[in-house]
Amino acid sequence: MNIRQFGVGAVVAVAGCLTIMQAVGAEPSLESQLQERAERLSLEGRKGPSLFQPGFGVGEYTGWAKSSVQSTNVGGIFSSDKADTSLQVERPGMAPVTGECQGGQGRIGLDWITFQHDSLTYVCTYSGGAPPGAEFDLAQSKGGFFAQLTQPQRAGELRYGPITLRAQTRYISGLPFGGGGAHSYVVTRPDGTPVADLQTNGLRPVFWLPREPGPERDAAAVLLLTLFNFRDPGRQDR
Repeated sequence: MNIRQFGVGAVVAVAGCLTIMQAVGAEPSLESQLQERAERLSLEGRKGPSLFQPGFGVGEYTGWAKSSVQSTNVGGIFSSDKADTSLQVERPGMAPVTGECQGGQGRIGLDWITFQHDSLTYVCTYSGGAPPGAEFDLAQSKGGFFAQLTQPQRAGELRYGPITLRAQTRYISGLPFGGGGAHSYVVTRPDGTPVADLQTNGLRPVFWLPREPGPERDAAAVLLLTLFNFRDPGRQDR
């Protein structure tokens, strides 16, 4: 189901339902939990190594990224999207972390049968200043009816030395849609404690990073910048 298939009235209704669901929730909102544990930061543009490797800054973290997407469509019967991303993240006192990511998603069908999707797979490996064996895996996930209306459902896990962080699409605030791709990720520890967040459905991208300097903040920065530079194909289950 695609949010672009609905009118403005439906979008407003979805936003209203999400707000009500948050208001009546028994536990504190994710936003309030993040405010207790995380620092809110905005994305800054920086000069990168080249025109095709634009730079960025988020708090003390800087770097660059290069992404490419290959799309294939065969007579309306088969289509696929493949994404490749290279990025580098560093901060004062930390050796640059280099990430290499690859993945994609396909779709096949005819007008007389139901279209089927290949599951989204996106895998990143890190080197340089990253712990040995550091890796992030992102996949398509299932969500409730309202969640699927707002954005494609994604879930992933970063293994970064002794640190494990999980990312999942989750609406928090702002516009309830984001141009087809996933626009809002919440990052938690394995026990479910929210520690970081990425939102791209406002006027400017917003990053929430753990307040305390240390390995968890470094890992969260690498994870959120990886997600920000992911060229999401933006396909939803049907």
